[in-house]
Amino acid sequence: MSPLDLRRLKLLAVIGLLFYGAILARLISIQVLGHSRLDREARGQQTSRVILEPERGRIFDRHLLPLADNVDVSQISVRPAEVRNASAAQRFIRAAVGPRGLDRLRRGRRNAYIRITSQVTPEQEIAIRKSALPAGVQVEEVPARVYPLDELARPVVGVVGVDGVGLEGIERVFDRELRGVGGWATLFRDGRGLEHQLPQSIVKVPEPGWSLVTTIDRDAQSVLVMELKRAVARTGARSGMAVFADPHTGDIFAMATVDGANPPDGSAGRNRVIADQYEPGSTFKLLVGCAALEEHILAPEDSFYVNHGEADLGGFTMHDSHPETRWYTVREATALSSNVCYAQIGMKVGASVLYRYARLFGFGQPTRIQLPGETSGQIRNPSRWSARSLATISIGQEVTATPLQMLMAYCAVANGGILMRPRIASALVNELGEPVRLYPVERVRRVISPETSETFRSFLRDAVTMGTATEAALPWCEVAGKTGTAQKSDEGGRGYGQGRYVSSFVGMAPARNPQIVGLIVLDEPRGAYYGGTVAAPVFRDIVATWATLGKGPVRLPAQTLVTAARRKEQAVRVPDVRLMAAEQARFVLRSAGMDCAVEGNGARVAVQSPEPGANARSGEVVRVVLSTDPAPDIGFPDLRGLSLREALARLSALSVHIGGVYGSGQVVEQDPPPGAAIKAGQSCAIRCAPRSL
Repeated sequence: MSPLDLRRLKLLAVIGLLFYGAILARLISIQVLGHSRLDREARGQQTSRVILEPERGRIFDRHLLPLADNVDVSQISVRPAEVRNASAAQRFIRAAVGPRGLDRLRRGRRNAYIRITSQVTPEQEIAIRKSALPAGVQVEEVPARVYPLDELARPVVGVVGVDGVGLEGIERVFDRELRGVGGWATLFRDGRGLEHQLPQSIVKVPEPGWSLVTTIDRDAQSVLVMELKRAVARTGARSGMAVFADPHTGDIFAMATVDGANPPDGSAGRNRVIADQYEPGSTFKLLVGCAALEEHILAPEDSFYVNHGEADLGGFTMHDSHPETRWYTVREATALSSNVCYAQIGMKVGASVLYRYARLFGFGQPTRIQLPGETSGQIRNPSRWSARSLATISIGQEVTATPLQMLMAYCAVANGGILMRPRIASALVNELGEPVRLYPVERVRRVISPETSETFRSFLRDAVTMGTATEAALPWCEVAGKTGTAQKSDEGGRGYGQGRYVSSFVGMAPARNPQIVGLIVLDEPRGAYYGGTVAAPVFRDIVATWATLGKGPVRLPAQTLVTAARRKEQAVRVPDVRLMAAEQARFVLRSAGMDCAVEGNGARVAVQSPEPGANARSGEVVRVVLSTDPAPDIGFPDLRGLSLREALARLSALSVHIGGVYGSGQVVEQDPPPGAAIKAGQSCAIRCAPRSL
């Protein structure tokens, strides 16, 4: 071998050694030095971790009936990589979902996974079952949140978002406890990019959320919303609010807001029972009356003289809604809701004492209920009161409160003088139903003595038996309560608007040992607007209907059903609804136990059949005909024999001004006389005398 060939051979050997050395170095780098890193990358390409969502805890009412539950619903999805026949997949989606499903398919055709619909409707389920699933199209079972009461309890129970997070109400406040703890699972990816769960997959099982037992009564909630909707429709109110509670524990039985045809701005979805503030009007007199009794400033039989329903309080005049000249005891002033008397009672109590009791009863501070969005209301410090503030605050003006604050104040009077913290949740329980956290009853403080509580409850009982709240009475259960009729302030906050009222009633039953306390608030009812006329009957109807279901704290006596059946056979007098607006006529007839059939499109009733005063059976239909002009033979109604309040309500319904009221008791004389023609702007004078025995 020549020297040249030998050099060439050595060069080739060196090049070979360098080549194989580089390969060996690379192998060492991969197998030894980079083993851990490359192993992680390989596993990352072959495996993926998916989140396993926990089952959300359920929400129950006080009887363990579901208010929020979980169900499995069908979801249609597509994996484009697995589709074999695009036309077949498109035909299936069009038949099952419709054009919207095809749009989603086209928009997501480049994705690995396309959700066509998150919840299949019953109609779509039927379409799915009629045909076979094309390759690449999947129907998966996924969890969904359902609410048996739906909109009836939405402001209280709340709702969860698409990501499973609580957005409103109880769902929001207890979101952490209800949500649970998520898990995860390892999936293996094949060469086509499809993922599979294999036996060696690692899984961390999710922990389900705890379930919540609330104080809500599902029957009471349904009844409350039903009756509140009827009241809003009947009165033409912008909205209605109601809340019922157990005065001894603070447990909230039911809470609802119902919107009318023209609801307040921004009211949709908001729990206005805790979020809205209003001037409570005469229902706030509870505070003044209790303060006067507790501080021994006045006794129940102390009297005040009122002349023509008004009084000069030093620079301004206070008026009563019923302009009578008479003496009122504190008891009568409460039952008949005399503004003049209570303004004077408040002046005797004094600003500092009144303010102290307002704070004791919880006004101007949140109740701390476990619901989001609660406001505090407002009562200014006496240092910021004007010369007339003491008198006007005493009748529920210049002060704002939430409906829940008013309810809890009355609960304190109902239970013997203890202010309770309202309770919406009683316990959290695990999957086995075992309690893991309890929410105990909380007594905030004593605000009045049991003696003052009992005395003022007797005042409230008189209000229902012979005062402004007679429409709240039940024949089988003694009711106590207080009416409220407050003018609404102007939008600009200066003065009060004409014809705009908030009508309310707070009631408790049974009156001598209350087991429930309820508040009804109607915002701007049309026509009749007194709380005793429009709000008190709603409380009565809610309690009566709830009692017939047999689960509430107030039970309907068995004998009542027999008595009611017998009363239906008795004849009743048909009330005179001529010249009334349609809704008011319907309300008056239903209050008398009759139904109403309305004909025509006018503003007021011109003709009714049967005629006023005729005898009819309870439940009979009274036909009324509306006309923009009253019938020529209709004149002033006969007010003789009516109470003063009934007479004033009748004249108010006919848009007749009150020319003067003389005396007290029942109406014995009127001017113009019965039957006289009613002219625009005309007034009517009334003379009253005590009822003869």
